[in-house]
Amino acid sequence: MEALLHLLRELPDGCPEQHRAAGRLAVLVRPHLVLAASSVARRWKVPAEDLEQEGQVATFNAWRRFVPGREPGRCLYPAYVLRLARQAMERYAAGERSAVHVTDHALKRLRRAKKAARKEGVPVSTALRAQGLDEASILTLGEGSISTVSLDCLLAGEEGRDSAANVETRLGLVDTTAARHRHVAERDAALTALYQLPQLQRVVAQKLAGYERPLGAEPAARTVAQELRLSEDEVLRLHRQALRRMREAMDAKGLGPELPARASGKLRQRRAAAPRDVRPRPVGQGAQMGLALPSGESRRPSAWGA
Repeated sequence: MEALLHLLRELPDGCPEQHRAAGRLAVLVRPHLVLAASSVARRWKVPAEDLEQEGQVATFNAWRRFVPGREPGRCLYPAYVLRLARQAMERYAAGERSAVHVTDHALKRLRRAKKAARKEGVPVSTALRAQGLDEASILTLGEGSISTVSLDCLLAGEEGRDSAANVETRLGLVDTTAARHRHVAERDAALTALYQLPQLQRVVAQKLAGYERPLGAEPAARTVAQELRLSEDEVLRLHRQALRRMREAMDAKGLGPELPARASGKLRQRRAAAPRDVRPRPVGQGAQMGLALPSGESRRPSAWGA
């Protein structure tokens, strides 16, 4: 490695030999970067491959600022490169995950607090207060994102706090994985049904739904008709056909809105007869023409009955 460093400083900049020597040096340094990337990835929960690439980019031309041969018999370049790579990896991991990093000292206090809480039967936040931590640290470590509490305790509050004030926020913390998966399945089925429509029906459905437009800026049917050079009735007819096809495709997968009759599996029955439809009809010429009066309205002889 020392010989490569001396060779790189002697070769002219930009020559092919210098590029080959720099690549060989990067290959020799790569095992150190892999170990550093694995260590940082375990602490920050970030992919090690991304960290390794960040380290390689940060240290590829580090040999220009390094002076070799300061200690005979030892090469200090791996330690120099490792320091630069760790700095680049830490910056990338902090930007990828969170700007707040829990230190090892805080993690040790949290482990002691959890052990004391299990032993004494008190909340973790109470054990952290007994250690003298401030309220911000207690909120982050004991009651924040890295703590695990049940839904009943979350909704009931703790130490007499008002839980009704933040009930909506707390209910938002409940896991809705099943509902989210169903929503994703319905969305995928709707998009599949949309792109299976004929081209004109699909275009009309997308335009009337405000596709690629801001929320609340859906165009009217007359505007769509002018853009497509169709009549407004034709646009509405195509829209109805598109919606009917999409509903049928969604219903076939069991993801569409279920109507009461469809959910119960019953066919449409005939409407029950109204009382005025079942009373006996009067007999006669006027009755056949639908001009017969009810019996209670007039008792005078009529020309129709003569």
